[in-house]
Amino acid sequence: ERVALISRWIAERVAEREPLEEEQIHRIYLAGLLHDIGKIGIDENVLRKNGKLTPEERACIGRHPSIGASILRGIKQMREIVPGVLCHHERVDGRGYPDGLTGDEIPLTGKIVQLADSFDAMTSRRTYRDAMSVPHALDEIRKGLGTQFDARIGTIFLESDIDHLWEIIQEGGVDSYDTAHLADYG
Repeated sequence: ERVALISRWIAERVAEREPLEEEQIHRIYLAGLLHDIGKIGIDENVLRKNGKLTPEERACIGRHPSIGASILRGIKQMREIVPGVLCHHERVDGRGYPDGLTGDEIPLTGKIVQLADSFDAMTSRRTYRDAMSVPHALDEIRKGLGTQFDARIGTIFLESDIDHLWEIIQEGGVDSYDTAHLADYG
């Protein structure tokens, strides 16, 4: 839910600066919600491992975007969110996965969900590390503009009211966000 909320936040900020239809914002939200669905096809022992992953385990995890995209392609109503699920680990410098896409080869939905997922991961506690502070996470995003993150999307996010977003997340996320549009998601 956090990745979906952050994805929607970013999409709404993008829509304030350039044409982005409400339907596309809905698709971005849904892609954020389902971005890791492919992990159901990954061995539980790999997903729950506390220590460093082996190269084989890393390759196994690296298949989850493709697995998720394959699952969703089979559902007519979900086909439009497949690009966000498939591309949420791509990087604008081409060092991402599963396809090593660069720059504009990565769809907007993928760029947004990738940034949202990264911010969420950095600011969340993991079994192998503590959560970063929001300022530290924002510094990491700044450092990654143009390499890991799309510079335009990243700048829009960094220029938004992150403090307000963080309040929303801390107060319960979706339940405390402007829920007027959430009924549209069913």
